[in-house]
Amino acid sequence: MTPPDLKDLLQLKDLHGLALDIDETLADSGLHWFKRVYEFHPIKNLTLSEVVKKYGFVEDVPEWDGTQETRDFMQSLLHSDEFNESIPLIEDANHIVNKINETVPIVAYITARPSTVRNSTEAWLKKHGFPDAPLLMRGEDVQVTTSDGLGRNKWKAQVLLDLYPYVNGIIDDNVLLTHELHHLDYQGVLYVYGNSTNGFDHYKHVVVCPTWQSVLDKIKSR
Repeated sequence: MTPPDLKDLLQLKDLHGLALDIDETLADSGLHWFKRVYEFHPIKNLTLSEVVKKYGFVEDVPEWDGTQETRDFMQSLLHSDEFNESIPLIEDANHIVNKINETVPIVAYITARPSTVRNSTEAWLKKHGFPDAPLLMRGEDVQVTTSDGLGRNKWKAQVLLDLYPYVNGIIDDNVLLTHELHHLDYQGVLYVYGNSTNGFDHYKHVVVCPTWQSVLDKIKSR
């Protein structure tokens, strides 16, 4: 499904609600990536936990980025159904999302994952009992990163702008998305999951939520 198709569908049903990000919001993707790449290419004198603590993101590990064989392996994981379907669930995300769905409908999942893993992503959502809703994925024409490092965020922000007001907000862990939405004067709500910072005072539509329980509480209180 494309964003225009989804907007037509929601408009036809006169349905308004929230979208959900997947990686690091519903799925514990980061650690899963580190484990698999570390198994393929261990780093001398550093344990897995030390690598995670030191770099934070797999793409920032110089020993991996500087090796063509490891870059190729990471690319294969990106497009692997087995890898994506085996990512662990963030604890209680499914149960709380279903409670949120009783208050505000979940009307879409919007992820920067490539469309090549649509089947495994849909299977993962179904396996963990998430609400049934259309899945929007990054097309082949959208770069993960651009020269300013914001490729996927620019894409997602534009999708959200185009879908407003039928998709009137999103739950997402990506802090950089707040800046893109602010530049577009987005009027929907961004619930920033997994973050406790107070540095968003000038973003009037940002709600900071350290835990999934706090996401539920803040949605119910609005």
